[in-house]
Amino acid sequence: MNPIESSCRIPAKTINSVSDYIPNRTIATLDGINAAAVAMGAKQQRETDIAALVKTAADAARQTEVNLHNAVMAMQESVQEYLDAGHDLNSD
Repeated sequence: MNPIESSCRIPAKTINSVSDYIPNRTIATLDGINAAAVAMGAKQQRETDIAALVKTAADAARQTEVNLHNAVMAMQESVQEYLDAGHDLNSD
């Protein structure tokens, strides 16, 4: 991995020392940057919440599938026990 070239960057202390600078674009203001950061945090939290819901739903679906298979196996065992006891499935 190549190292990041940082020699062209303006040191943070230089940016802080430009006290009379007023950005032309609203998004570049401190308020604009803070608003974008808050919006990003909110979207990331929503993404995390949705991912948790998806995982919960997937876990519930898997458990339901296990329950279905267990019910089918129980029915199979019940029929096998019935047949082992000498009963005929076709008789009423």
